[in-house]
Amino acid sequence: MELIQIFIAVLVIFYPVNAFDVAKSGQTYIQAGSQTTLTCRWAPLAAGEDLLRVNWRQGSTVIASAILPNYTPVYADTKIKNRVTLGNLTSSSPSTSITLTGLQCPGDIAEYACDVFTTALQDSSGTAGFDVNLFDFMGNNVTITSSSSRLQAGQNASLTCTASNIGRPPGTIKWQRNSQDITTGFTQQKSINSDNCTYNGVSILSISPTSQDDGVMYKCVVDPNSAVIGDSRKEGRYTLDVQYPVRQGPRVTSSTGTFTVEQGTTFTLNCQASGNPSPNYVWTSPDNTNTTGSQLVLTLSSTGTFLYTCFATNSLTTTPLPTGVTVTVQEKTTTTTTTSTTTVTTPTAVASTTKSGTGTGEVSPAQSQLPEWAIAIIVVVCVLVILAVVIAVVIMKRRKGNKEKTLVDNKPPNNYTPEAYNGPYPAPDVLDSSQRYPDYGMDTPPRKPPINDQYDPRSRNVENLVYAELALDDTPRSRKPIQAMQLDNSVEYAEIKRV
Repeated sequence: MELIQIFIAVLVIFYPVNAFDVAKSGQTYIQAGSQTTLTCRWAPLAAGEDLLRVNWRQGSTVIASAILPNYTPVYADTKIKNRVTLGNLTSSSPSTSITLTGLQCPGDIAEYACDVFTTALQDSSGTAGFDVNLFDFMGNNVTITSSSSRLQAGQNASLTCTASNIGRPPGTIKWQRNSQDITTGFTQQKSINSDNCTYNGVSILSISPTSQDDGVMYKCVVDPNSAVIGDSRKEGRYTLDVQYPVRQGPRVTSSTGTFTVEQGTTFTLNCQASGNPSPNYVWTSPDNTNTTGSQLVLTLSSTGTFLYTCFATNSLTTTPLPTGVTVTVQEKTTTTTTTSTTTVTTPTAVASTTKSGTGTGEVSPAQSQLPEWAIAIIVVVCVLVILAVVIAVVIMKRRKGNKEKTLVDNKPPNNYTPEAYNGPYPAPDVLDSSQRYPDYGMDTPPRKPPINDQYDPRSRNVENLVYAELALDDTPRSRKPIQAMQLDNSVEYAEIKRV
């Protein structure tokens, strides 16, 4: 008996088991809570070779198995027992698969493997592994808090962004000011949550607000990890409430657009200043009475000038800042027109302007009717102007007629032909051929022969003197005579010009 046991043990030790390749497929990077199917495939079995057993493991723990030919799935008592399903198998199946549903993070993040055994004249086996990892979306809870309940201009402060779930793998936290990215001045840290799956993030931004930052919006933006498919950006918002004192006098305006009014006119003075908390206003009147509020309603019956002053202050202002305006009240201006039967009284409107930004207005004088003597002067001036225009037109027409007559008188006859003359002054009325340019004709004056084979382009007369040609048409350019003037003693020609 002992010899038989020893023989069996030797057979087990030395009996060879062939290994064969197993291919794998299936999605291994999936969202937590979803499902996936893992598949192992191998080459078709040879004749006489059968599938003996299939095991599926999570890590080293078998979670599902089946023994052939009587296919009976067996699921081990594990946390995933009710969420795993083994696919159908036969003795000749070329593949096996399991479906995992409701994947939990982090418990279902593990290495899964299939072990395949076949039997024939010689046993064979194959194995394939899967690294299953899970990702998770970010939560919507992104909040921003301030280090101080009262942000004051010029004081250092900080904003803290808290994102309770920035996903798995963790996302990235960024800051924006009025939708513009901030690249410096903040820190951030990430840590895993108590579920051991998702992460949280905290980022702190240092700020030093000014009065111009009052009302500025800051955003804490969380972008998902690039490996997470289908997630979207999350953000939190915070609007700064920066408190600052009233730093300059208020601006005062009038409901009428001017600080000059007529007797009995009802109008409103408005006072406005910049500060946070909102400023309080006090008006002082010429009779030293005080009125609170940004508006002061007035109806003045007495003429003259009156000073009204608005003081603006808030809880951060040490001394109220004033702005005074002078209100000018004018007597109602009337114009009376009398006829044989009725009298009409017409009020005159007062025009004025307001200088913006200073709180004071500039008043223009009221319009009034012209007296009769002024109207008479205007009529006389208009008549004189018209008379002067008529005289100027007559003179211009006469000059034009004289000019046209002169042009007709000075026009040469139709058969006139200009000729070139070379001789003593004055020229005779009729030129003979000896007095003209010989051999060249009157249109081609002689040229000096070349000097050293260099052509001299200057015009010369028969005495080889350089001269200048004067071409005149038959239209006079001026009533002044034309005379020849010698420019200097070293040049043997004269320039002709009008004098």
